[in-house]
Amino acid sequence: MNGKTGKTASFWPTARRSGQLLLPSLLIIPSLLLFVYLLFETTKVSREKIRQQFATDSAAFIQMGDYTNLLNRTAYVNGAFPYRIFKEAYECPPENPMQMSSGSGEKCPYDMLYEAGAFPKSKSDVKGTQPSALDGEKKWEIAFDDSVRPEFTNNPTSKQDKGQFDLITQDQGVKVMLEWGTAIGYYKFYSQVYSLLGSVEESQYTVFERLTDNFNFFRKSYYLNANTAACVQNPQSCGNDGVYSQGGFKSSSATLRKGNGFYMHYVLKIMFYAKVFTGGSLPPYYLGKTNPPMDMTSMTPDGLFQLATVTDDRLLKFRDGIDVYQGWDAPANYFNVDLNTLGKCKETGRPCVHSLVTSQCPQMGSGNNCVWPNPTPKYQTRLYP
Repeated sequence: MNGKTGKTASFWPTARRSGQLLLPSLLIIPSLLLFVYLLFETTKVSREKIRQQFATDSAAFIQMGDYTNLLNRTAYVNGAFPYRIFKEAYECPPENPMQMSSGSGEKCPYDMLYEAGAFPKSKSDVKGTQPSALDGEKKWEIAFDDSVRPEFTNNPTSKQDKGQFDLITQDQGVKVMLEWGTAIGYYKFYSQVYSLLGSVEESQYTVFERLTDNFNFFRKSYYLNANTAACVQNPQSCGNDGVYSQGGFKSSSATLRKGNGFYMHYVLKIMFYAKVFTGGSLPPYYLGKTNPPMDMTSMTPDGLFQLATVTDDRLLKFRDGIDVYQGWDAPANYFNVDLNTLGKCKETGRPCVHSLVTSQCPQMGSGNNCVWPNPTPKYQTRLYP
């Protein structure tokens, strides 16, 4: 102790205490640097995986939109379009009803053609009013008369071409005061409408076929968002993992081609009956008929379009989802750990991301079928992790 100040003298000068930090520093600083490197490398891999997931999700969603578009447009062609067209053309009013041959009662052309099985109509249709508004309905109950067109009561599992269709039946020709020239007008309008609907459906399918032949929408979207070296070097094979995934777009269960899950149905010949007036002689008319029947294959080789359908097994596949497993290559890292081997997926043999994409309609309880029967154009593309 210092006698003059009364303070205790220090045995360890301040300069000597700095050595106490040297040993911990030799341990902590390298560990901290390793942690920083680990954090950096982990972030780099995570960032790449997120980018791959986004690119795959976006590509799968865009490609599945082609299926959704085809299903919705086919539903319109099957139901809403012919229903509204013939309702507005032949409903009474504005059309005048025809008298019955018996002299009692009358028949509207719209009702006569529907009863012959010429077109489908809404089950909620109200006679003499504008077509029913169906936007708020989850299920559009539009159908043919089952007693006349039993082949379309349910969803066909194969091609259902009709050899001969009676646009105006013999019974109608006898009981309704329908003149031959008027009947020809009905035939011309009917063939023009369904020829147009057939052309629309054929065009829709052709576009779908081209877009799903090599799944270019998936490939191009993935290319633009992922921008991998493999895609840059070989664009034609870009996204192959996702396209050829088990249960994916190229799988047999998801294939949608004419004669394989997708069918267009036709009428080959049309017959109709009507009264041919003799110009005042007795009897005043006789029952005429098309002889021979009108050959619809002369217009197009397949005949006159009636309906397009998708089989239930394909619709169930679209409801449950198409799997997309897209492989990617993990970047090199500071620690030289082979992440491509450690993190490889069995589906691709290298690291991968997964997307499940669906096309679903509100009628989930009936097997996702909103194409036919009850054609309801409300399919939506949904993406699941």
